[in-house]
Amino acid sequence: MADRRYETVIIGAGPAGMGAAIPLQKAHRDVCVLDRASFPRNKTCAGLVTLKTYRLIDRLYGGNIPEGLFCCTSEEVRLYRRTQLLVSAPLKRPVHLVNRREFDNALVEEYKRLGGVLYEGEARLCIDYDADTVTLSDGSTIAYDNLLFADGALSKAHHLISTDKRKMALGIEAYLPSSALAYSSVGLYFGYLDDGYVWVFPHGDTVCIGAANLYDKKTDYRGLLTGILNDLGVSPDGVKYIGAFLPYGEVIDQERLPDNVMLLGDAGGFTDPISGEGLYMALQSGDCAAQAIAEAHPKAAYLDAMQAIVRIVNDGKKAQKTFYSPMIQKIFTSTVKGRSGLVAYFFEQMVEDYRCEYRDIRKLLTDYKKQSKE
Repeated sequence: MADRRYETVIIGAGPAGMGAAIPLQKAHRDVCVLDRASFPRNKTCAGLVTLKTYRLIDRLYGGNIPEGLFCCTSEEVRLYRRTQLLVSAPLKRPVHLVNRREFDNALVEEYKRLGGVLYEGEARLCIDYDADTVTLSDGSTIAYDNLLFADGALSKAHHLISTDKRKMALGIEAYLPSSALAYSSVGLYFGYLDDGYVWVFPHGDTVCIGAANLYDKKTDYRGLLTGILNDLGVSPDGVKYIGAFLPYGEVIDQERLPDNVMLLGDAGGFTDPISGEGLYMALQSGDCAAQAIAEAHPKAAYLDAMQAIVRIVNDGKKAQKTFYSPMIQKIFTSTVKGRSGLVAYFFEQMVEDYRCEYRDIRKLLTDYKKQSKE
C-alpha cells in the first residue's frame, strides 16, 4: 500500500510541469510535483517570451504578473550572417525575456504559495507502471491516477519506448556580463551551423549567448561557441558553458505509453523546429494537460487538445530541412538583407503568434507583398 496518493503526479517542475500544476492547484485538484533538482537551478534556454507565451504566463498569474519576472525587453530583432548585420527590424510590441533560473523558480514559488506539494532533489525515482506508484529516494511510495512527465528531452518515460539522441538537438550557452558584450536587442546569427543558429539575447545585467543544432557527437560545441565569442571580440577566458539536449522536430508517440501517462513540453518533443521556441509549447502542453485531467478520459482529451501543436512541430520539421539547405540559406540572406518590414512582419505573424502555419508560409509572403503595396 502506498504511503500517499494523488490524483496527478507530475515529474518535472519546469514551465511544462508548473504549467499543469498551477492550474490544477487552483482548481483544488489533488496534485504533487517531483523534481530531481533543488530550485533555483540553471536551465539552457535563450529565454525569449513571445506574445503567445506571455498570454499563458499572464493566465498562470491570474492577470497579475509579478514585477521583475522579466529580466528585460527588446524593441527590435537583428539578423546576422555570421558577424555581418543583415537587418535591424523594429517591433510594434517589445518582446520580453526571462532568465530561466529565476523564471522557473518564480513559477515554483507561485505553485508553493498556492499550497502545492513539491518534492525536490528526487534524482532516483523508481516508477512501477503496473502498480501506478512512484518510490521516492527515502523509500516512501506515492500512488497516482495520472502520471505527467515534464522532465525534459531525456525524460525518464522514454525508456518505455525507443528514442534516438541523433534526432535531438544539443544546445549550449553562456552568460556574460553586459559590460563584456553590450547588447540590447534580440540577435540571431546564421551561417555558423548547418542546421541551427546562434542567439545573443540581452538579459538585464548579463547577455545570453548560445547555439543549438542537430546533435552530432563529433562536434566540439564548446569550441564552436568559443570561436563565435572570438568573432564577436569577446575573450572566452573564464566563460562557463552549460548545455542540454533539446527536441528537434520529433514528436514522441504517446499512444505507446500507458493510458494514464502523458508527456509534456520537451519530454513530448514539443519544440518549434524552426524558431527553436520551447517555452510556449511547454506552458501550452501543461495547460492542456491540466484541463484534460477533469475529463473522463484525460489522456485522450490531452492528445486531442495537442493536435495543433503536433501539426506545428511536424510541419516545422519538414520546413526545417528546406530552410537550412545551402541554397535556401543563400536566398534567405539576400531576401531579408535590409528589409526590416518583412522581418518584423514575419516575426509578428509566425514567432509572436502562430497566425499562419508553416505549410502556408508562401501565403504569408504573398500577404506581406499585398500589404506593402497598400
